[in-house]
Amino acid sequence: MKHPLVSIIVPVYNVENYLDRCITSLLDQDYSNTEIILVNDGSTDSSAAICVNFVGRYPEKIRLITQANQGASIARKNGIVAAKGEYLMFADSDDFVSPKYVSALFEAMVKTNSQMASCPVKRIEPGAAPEFADSFTTRAMHREELFRRFFKYEFWGYVCGIYHRNTFDNLIFPIATVNEDYYIKAQMFVNQTTVGFVEEPLYCYEQHPGSLSKQPLSLRALGEFDNAKATWEFITQHAPSYSKQALSIASEAACKWLNALNRHDRGLPAEIASYKANIRSFIKHNFMEIMLNPNLLWKIKLVMIYALIFQK
Repeated sequence: MKHPLVSIIVPVYNVENYLDRCITSLLDQDYSNTEIILVNDGSTDSSAAICVNFVGRYPEKIRLITQANQGASIARKNGIVAAKGEYLMFADSDDFVSPKYVSALFEAMVKTNSQMASCPVKRIEPGAAPEFADSFTTRAMHREELFRRFFKYEFWGYVCGIYHRNTFDNLIFPIATVNEDYYIKAQMFVNQTTVGFVEEPLYCYEQHPGSLSKQPLSLRALGEFDNAKATWEFITQHAPSYSKQALSIASEAACKWLNALNRHDRGLPAEIASYKANIRSFIKHNFMEIMLNPNLLWKIKLVMIYALIFQK
């Protein structure tokens, strides 16, 4: 089997405690024809020095891009521009992967004659050492199953996947860095009829106190709602049969952040507090669609009604 170059892009921001583990796992791949592109996104800890050290030790394998802090979305976009590979993969710098992360996904893509392939993620407690499978079950996943599972919070991220670089042509990259993967993957999937799928997890996510999903209320965190709403609008236009599923995700994000803003209303900067008006406007404008959406739990609907009526 031909083994074309695969570029693995890693945004890096203040992950000095995890970066060595991530890069080492990418160097230990049994698929040899790879390049690793580290994109230092303005780190203020020792992450930059760790990157420089790895480049010095593996100059033929690792390249480093340095940018002012602009978020993971822009870091990935710059990594894609710099990548030389015919195929692209991604890893977050505080995660790590199976030694077969590249080879198993590449083989699944080739076997199913697809432009991309995905796998599940393994979630572990801090400090746990997971065991990865040595053999894999691969199959084709068709569009209906893909979207059904996508709107149940699977396959959202760039990670856990391999992509022919042509799949990134003409995509819109949002600046907001929470949930931006969701918006990008929706654009990708609209153009796919089949993707390769490996049943076993090849990617390991350890949720720790510094994880982006645990960041406090901020403009960056509120970007989750922006991207969920943008995804719903995109799906409504390009794949309307899935519009209700996408609206349920946007509604959940709206409910989550409206309540967070209500709890922390006093003392918030004006630019953050103004998000409340944006989210309330979204709910009011789409109120009947939200209330009649069969994909959204009634508990969430009732919380939204309470927030609209009793919280200003």
